[in-house]
Order: sequence, then structure tokens, then C-alpha cells
Amino acid sequence: MHVFRIQNLWVLAAFFACLQGGSIRAQPDLLGWESLVHSMAWSPWVEDLESLEAGCILTPMDPQMDPSRWRARTEWAESLLQQLEALPHAEHHADRALQRMLADGMLCFRLMEAAADRHRKEVEAAFDGAGLPADWAMLPMALTGWNNAYYGPGRRAGPWAMDMTSALSYGLDIRRGWDERHLPEEMTPAAIAHTKKCTAAFPNDPLRQVLSFVRGPQAARSADVTALDAALLEWLHLLRVILQVDRNFDWNDTHALWMLRAGQLERLTCPEGGTGFFSLADTVPAVYGALRSENPWFTTDSIGFNAMRSELLVPLGVGLRWSDRDAMCNGRPAPRAPAQAVVHVVQPGDVLGGIARDYGVRIGEIKRFNQLEGDLIRVGQRLEIPGSLGRISPEPKAPSAPAADGTPWIWHTVQEGESYWTISLQYPQTDLETIMRMNGVSPEALQPGMKLKIPPP
Repeated sequence: MHVFRIQNLWVLAAFFACLQGGSIRAQPDLLGWESLVHSMAWSPWVEDLESLEAGCILTPMDPQMDPSRWRARTEWAESLLQQLEALPHAEHHADRALQRMLADGMLCFRLMEAAADRHRKEVEAAFDGAGLPADWAMLPMALTGWNNAYYGPGRRAGPWAMDMTSALSYGLDIRRGWDERHLPEEMTPAAIAHTKKCTAAFPNDPLRQVLSFVRGPQAARSADVTALDAALLEWLHLLRVILQVDRNFDWNDTHALWMLRAGQLERLTCPEGGTGFFSLADTVPAVYGALRSENPWFTTDSIGFNAMRSELLVPLGVGLRWSDRDAMCNGRPAPRAPAQAVVHVVQPGDVLGGIARDYGVRIGEIKRFNQLEGDLIRVGQRLEIPGSLGRISPEPKAPSAPAADGTPWIWHTVQEGESYWTISLQYPQTDLETIMRMNGVSPEALQPGMKLKIPPP
């Protein structure tokens, strides 16, 4: 009996090793990293952080190197950089990686840094407390852009792109409906344990330590650093560029915004720890994707809450879909096809932001579905609301009485430093939401001199 169990364990180990081998050849690479980081631009968290501080991520930047504000690197990082700089075609590959990172107004760089700000402070402290160089915390930036929801080739998952075999060996719980590689408080100790293992296998050789982390100890041991495959070589120079450029950036630039956002997320629980259920048939693609990215540790639509996660995190502006808790908790709605697009006819005073809120979708979804290049819409225009279940807010009120010139609004000229909130305080006859509904301008796009419609007194 014992022999049979041991033999089966060896079979399972060989099976997972084959899976890992397939993922090793596909992970990591520069093009995959760029595509993954670019895709985060459409993530709900980007829109949420931008709504808290306009321009914090998506405003284009110009590279500015200021040595006076550089943070010191650890000895481990300095040694790793020297090894990376000695790799073949160093300048060519570094230039390619840098160009991809700084393209489109440094979009990839800003997205990567903002995503890292969510947990990097705690992870660096954990590595330092474990006696490891804090610069190891830059590895998930180069692997996944620090995407907590990452799931990739060979069943790798989480921001550290850890393979399943390694994760199970460090005691992480991975089963149907639940994957702790996406849990920061569980994944960080596992990453530390994996780092210690790689460090012990290759002392005084940071490059092979990194290779062992991302490709396994056998691949690191047999690697010829003068003849690495092209994909790995490009990725290593991406890591090199991140190590060089990152210290010129205020790495916790958006950390406070992440904390503010966390305090505003709605948390849904079920009575007596029951099961929560949501599916694409019950909501729209944008909301479904938002729930998926915000709760990546739940890997099915039917969520059995537990001591580790006893609630479902709902991104800003999405909670209206679950006002009926009984419908979400302990239910299994009959499967059905996702709802077809609902058509909204633009009325006077409608703006994209208000329409999106009314139907429980995001502005970007409406724009992409209707091929809108900007935020401007016209009265009578027919907009398809992708996958919506219908309007979730009351029909708009009739417009206010016309102003003196016959228009149903008065004009406000935006001054330096003003926001929708400060403007709404100047007009007691209306409120913030009404002003935003009347104007087809997103909060981050407000500029001094711009004219906004305001309901008349």
C-alpha cells in the first residue's frame, strides 16, 4: 500500500514537472510582459484611481532622470545589474526594453508602478524582515506587472507567476474555486520561501538565483549565460531596465490612493457564511470582469466564503447590481445566455458618465462598443449598452426651467484648481451628480477655461 502511494506520488510529480516544463519555455518574455501590462489600462482599478486623483496613471510623462533623488540599491541588486550588463547584446536589448516601457507617454511604466504600489511596501518589509534583499520585490513587476489576477501558461498564477508544483510545496491551498497564489498575505511568504531556496542553491550568484526562481533550479544550473534563448535574454534586460529606472520613481506614489480605494470598496457577505453566486448572465461583461479582477482568489462563479475571505469585494460603482442580497447568496440561477445589448436614446442633458451609471456599466465599455472616439454624444443618438440588464436608476428628471437666454442651463467657466466637487458647492440649486450628467467631460479631463452646463436657479 505504501509502495503504491509513493509510486503514484512520483507519477504525479513527473506529470506536474512536464506541465512546469511547458510553462517554463513560455514564461517569461518581453512581448508577453508588454501585452499584459498594456491590458491593465482597461482594468477597473485604473479608472477608480483616476477618479480619486485625475492623471495619476494615464497622464503622459516625459522621462526625467534625477540622480539627486535616487534611492540606494542593495548589494544583491548591484551585483545582479553587473551580471545583466555583461550579457550578450546588452545595450541593444536594454534599448528595446526601455523603449517599450517608455512608449505612449511611459504608459507601461506608470501602470506597472501603480499596480506595484498596492502591496509593494508590505512585501519589501517582509523580505527585509526575512533577511533577504528588498529588491527581490521588483521581480513581480518584471514577471506580471504585479498583476494579482495573473493566470498564465503552465498554470502559473499570481503576481509572482508561481507554478503550481512550487506553490503546493510551500503549503498554498489550490483547489477548485480557490487559489491562494492570488492572496498577497499567503503568496508573499511562499515567494520568500522560494527565494531562500533559490539563494541557497546558488549563493553569490544573483543571476542564477533569478533564473532558478523563474525557470527552475535545473534550468538555472545548466544555463549558459553566453547563449541564452532570445526570449529569456530580452526579459532579463527588461528586469535590468526596471532595476535601473525604478529608483528614479516615487514608488509609493499611488499607495495612498490604493488605501483610499480599499476603504471605499463595498464588501458583500452571505448570512452564516453561505455561498455567493454571480455569473456573466447576471451582469454585464465590464462588471463581471471587475469582480473577477478584484477577487482573483475565487476561481469559479460560485463562491464559498471562508475564514480567509469572508466577503466579496465589489469595485466602486458596481454595488447597485447586488442590492438584493438574497438573489446573490445561496442561489444558483438557471444558466442562460448573456443579455443582449440595450439601446439608449440620448436625451437632453445626458452625458456618458451618467448613462454608464444608470445602466451599471463603465464609460469605456460604451465607447468601445459604439466606436466613440471621444466623450461627446448628441441628442437622439442611439447607444448600445453592451450586455446591460437594463436601467438600474430611475428615469432622468425633467430639465429645470430655462435660463434667461432660453437654454435649460447656465454656464460655469472652470477655474484653476477646480473640480466637479468644488464647482457643485457653488450652486446650491443642484448637486454633483446632476452637473456631471449634464456635461460630457470626465473628471480628469476638466481644464481651466472650459465651460460647464449648470442647472439654473
